[in-house]
Amino acid sequence: MDFFLSEVFSFPTVIFTIPLIVLMLFWLLAFAGLVDMEIFDLDSDINPDSTIDGKASASGTSFLETLGLDGVPLTVALTLIDLYAFALVYLMRKYLTPLFDGVISATAIGGIMALLAVVVAVPLAALCIKPLRRFFETHEGTNKQHMIGYICTLTTGKVTEDFGQAITEDGQSLSVRASTPNDMIKGARVALIDFDSVTDTYTVVSEAELMAMSSSTEPLSS
Repeated sequence: MDFFLSEVFSFPTVIFTIPLIVLMLFWLLAFAGLVDMEIFDLDSDINPDSTIDGKASASGTSFLETLGLDGVPLTVALTLIDLYAFALVYLMRKYLTPLFDGVISATAIGGIMALLAVVVAVPLAALCIKPLRRFFETHEGTNKQHMIGYICTLTTGKVTEDFGQAITEDGQSLSVRASTPNDMIKGARVALIDFDSVTDTYTVVSEAELMAMSSSTEPLSS
């Protein structure tokens, strides 16, 4: 075990070890519902009238498509790339480094191995992403305004004015927001009552709040 730890925290393996640890911690938080797995994704619904932001988004999306890393959250792509790069560098450091002793400096061969690992890891990650895309379909054909009134299930531990995610019955993952304090927790059924096209988020209330709102708007019988 000591030998393994020494290897993974030595140059160049450590370049990928530290990001891998960070990513594993991120996924633990994501599975616990404390963070949104799409937190680092580019906003695909930027207003086209905003030229600068629009160009930035299009450029980023095009770059990911070129590499074959589109169609899944950016965190998934980064995790796959880092996993492959980590494994490749570990193996190269173990089996190839001895072949270059005295020929190239350890720093130089380490840098070359790290670069080569990334170059090989990207297409390997793209290959793995292909079958995963169907699990992250966004169903863009649905008019988001028409989803007002839908009942969803909260997938994060809480929902606030700037955090929250829910899933519809047909599997669509939505970013949701709500005023605080509230008693909505993971697994709670919530209703979409408004959509903000600027932030691409829905305002939600609990089913009980929706029923109360509906009752208060019913006309009094004469």
